[in-house]
Amino acid sequence: MRPFLPFCFVILSYLLPANAWQQSDPDTTDASVDYILQPVEVRATRYVRPVLDVPYAVDVVDRDAIQLAEPGLSLEESVRSLPGIIVHNRNNVSQGDRISIRGLGSRASFGVRGVKLVLDGIPLTMADGQSQLNNLDLTSAGQIEVLRGPSSSLYGNAAGGVIQIRSEEASDRPFQVTPRFITGSHGFRRIQGKATGSAGDNQFLVNYNTLWIDGYRDHAFARSTGINVVGKRAINETWHLTTVINYFNAPYQFNPSSLDKATAETDPAGARFFVRSQGASKRVRQAQGGVSLRYETEGRQGEITVFGMGRSLFNPIPGRVIDLDRRGAGARGVYSHQTGIGSGGLRMTLGMDVEIQRDERLEYGNEGIPGDLVGALDDGRVFDELSLGDLRLDQEENVDGIGPFVEFEWTPWPDIIVTAGGRYDRFKFEATDRYLSDRTDDSGTRNMAQFSPQLGVAFRPAPLTAFYGNFSTAFQTPTTSELSNRPTEAGGFNPGLEPEQLRGFEAGVKGFLPEAGLSYDAAVFAFGIRNMLLPFQIDNPETDEIFFRNAGQTRNRGIELKLTWSPLPALDMALAYTGMQFQFSDFELEREVEGDTRLYQLSDNEVPGVPPHHLFAGITYTHPCSGAFVEMNAQWTAEYFANDFNGPAPGSSKPKSDFINEGYALFDLRAGITYNGDMIGGVLFAGVNNLFDTRYNGSIVPNAFGDRFFEPAAGRTWYIGFGLPIGARAR
Repeated sequence: MRPFLPFCFVILSYLLPANAWQQSDPDTTDASVDYILQPVEVRATRYVRPVLDVPYAVDVVDRDAIQLAEPGLSLEESVRSLPGIIVHNRNNVSQGDRISIRGLGSRASFGVRGVKLVLDGIPLTMADGQSQLNNLDLTSAGQIEVLRGPSSSLYGNAAGGVIQIRSEEASDRPFQVTPRFITGSHGFRRIQGKATGSAGDNQFLVNYNTLWIDGYRDHAFARSTGINVVGKRAINETWHLTTVINYFNAPYQFNPSSLDKATAETDPAGARFFVRSQGASKRVRQAQGGVSLRYETEGRQGEITVFGMGRSLFNPIPGRVIDLDRRGAGARGVYSHQTGIGSGGLRMTLGMDVEIQRDERLEYGNEGIPGDLVGALDDGRVFDELSLGDLRLDQEENVDGIGPFVEFEWTPWPDIIVTAGGRYDRFKFEATDRYLSDRTDDSGTRNMAQFSPQLGVAFRPAPLTAFYGNFSTAFQTPTTSELSNRPTEAGGFNPGLEPEQLRGFEAGVKGFLPEAGLSYDAAVFAFGIRNMLLPFQIDNPETDEIFFRNAGQTRNRGIELKLTWSPLPALDMALAYTGMQFQFSDFELEREVEGDTRLYQLSDNEVPGVPPHHLFAGITYTHPCSGAFVEMNAQWTAEYFANDFNGPAPGSSKPKSDFINEGYALFDLRAGITYNGDMIGGVLFAGVNNLFDTRYNGSIVPNAFGDRFFEPAAGRTWYIGFGLPIGARAR
């Protein structure tokens, strides 16, 4: 056992400033005080709350950190300075980012798992718990809130946490249009056009962007177009209406897949011939929209949102072709009422989420593309040349979910806030098998339900300091893809795959020291998981399909530290550290060696794909007169294992290093200049990522067949861009 927690508490004791208990007045106007920090409020808690009243870890990222001088290719650009959350940029647009919060989500084979994503009040997470980032338009995002830790008491299928994104606020000008262009390494081009404005009680935002990229690796070409529309109307002082429409179209996104250790080191930009000959890629269209009506008065808040979405996916992968047509809809409602102020104050919050998901799934064998076209196709023609094999699966998959919740916030004393609540979720998964040529009807139903309570306490010894602790529970259902992907190739849903169940504790401190320009956040946590869902591949060189199984029990203990400092008005510094010890506590895995099948106990092995340490440091300088800015940041990620055995499996003679993703350090540099005029403005910027050309793997595929775990990342890359806001100021 490593001396992990004692080390955590030593760091925590040094992080707390000596005057953390000193009373501070945030509204002071004393001339000696140079830094006035505005109150920070969050909405990820389902109603507006001051961040220091929230008894769990939560972060807020503003518009400049998301958009300024960033290419907008990965969520990692926006949240890399936050502790607890790690975004593995897979350098693979087809597969997308892999997001994990406190290690949960690291197992996702595609999309996002274990984390609830909400965009402008509309869930990007489907009823089955799977999230797609296609409709997340970072080029028009204005704020990101990250709630770290189990969040099922408010959000249901959200074991790891919540990421809530809101589009930027409309310009206060009657009309402003901003063309933007970026170009860079590996064929990267992005053209963006943004129109926004305000007129009386109405606001609007329309953002169009289109992307071309060849990719660092072979067989990584991608093209996509996205439109984000947000309209807001203030009906009166208490009622506000918001309408959101998103559209995404990717005519092709190629998938270079993963490599073994030797190939990743000698030919990191390559892709296996079999992957290319199978036309591994996807074509996707997705549209979603919703309407939210918000009510807010002194002491009362309420919101109801109705939404719907449609998605079509054509996805050749090695060994199989998936043709999926998905529809989803739902309604989210919440009402919060506060009685009393200060000591004895009580707030009650009630709500309910209702979600449905309807999938039409067809799966065929993959006969590949003609041999003379392998390596010659780089666009949508791959789908015309692909030969479909026999139909293997034809089924309808339905998911219905309902989740009522309640939360109480009680202030028994002026400096103590107690939060308690719970949510009951019930999901019905139903598969209707329409492929009956095998004379077997695999139709069936799976019901999954759980009550998830939560209890937290925040102690405010000073106006700008809060100590907190909480006990939380959570669960995570398997997705329809995980249930339907069965190694036996049978239809229906896997009857042996169960939801994850999580219980955890967290304690921390957060606060602000305006007179020093400091803010700080520290947390320690410990949780255990039963039936953790883990990916694996079968011993079949003709397929890259990923299947799932439950681990017995796992445990995770960790520490998160964050410190930001503004020693000068023009200078900002940030430091963030995440440390985790994520291990199996009881997991038996079957393995056949030389005809003898045995069970191997993997307790105390590390969960694959989770870095035990991650460190971020950044510094930004903005010239107060010229508008020029420069930013430098560095990240270090420790080595981590790629498989459950934490090395060669029994019967393998490969070296242990073939099963480890080596640690790496990255340095990024950005600079630019902005100008804001009465009629026209502008921003010119450039950036260099991986400044020192470090060779590394940005992500892995846990437990991949053939030990092909590694997804190499690009070396030094550059980009340059400009934006040109045009619009008259309101008179």
